Amino acid sequence: MNISALILIGASTGGPGRIYSILSALDNHFEGTIIIAQHMSAAFIPSFINQLQSIVPFPISSVEHPLKIENRHIYVCSVTSRLFQKNGEIWLEPMEEGDYPYNPQIDRLFSSAAALPSSLKRLGVILTGIGDDGAIGSLSLYDSGGECLFESEDSAIVYGMPRRAKELVSSGNVGSIGEIIDRIKEYGGLHVRMA
Repeated sequence: MNISALILIGASTGGPGRIYSILSALDNHFEGTIIIAQHMSAAFIPSFINQLQSIVPFPISSVEHPLKIENRHIYVCSVTSRLFQKNGEIWLEPMEEGDYPYNPQIDRLFSSAAALPSSLKRLGVILTGIGDDGAIGSLSLYDSGGECLFESEDSAIVYGMPRRAKELVSSGNVGSIGEIIDRIKEYGGLHVRMA
């Protein structure tokens, strides 16, 4: 398989600052792959990526066409995207435009990760945000053997999305942004080796 650990991050209101905090904490010991679905107009994604690229040593790509994903790489969904396996490798591609209530839709991304091989380490993180996007996808991911982590009520700027995800995935873990950063660094750390 082309990646060792997959970390999915879903966020809405208040998310860009949280994502900035997470990515700025990564160091050269990080070997994982991060895919970010931040509710945002596709027109603002290039500027968002430029801001993020200024703080991390890893390449950041916008998902505008099918991409074979790699370790030590960050991907930002400009539209609703899905993961799939082809010839033993994990790919990420934008989906055809549909009637999705959010852009990009976190549920679709997380649900597609649930269909990946259970041997792949998969962590789904739901950060601050209004609404319930990510809750159903988190349940699919958890039921397939993935791990879920939700921002705590005390930490979240808006506790809508993490609250709803925790209601559906009662065994999911909850943490402050500091605890989430520590878990992401551990999950994608150098101790992870590809099979």
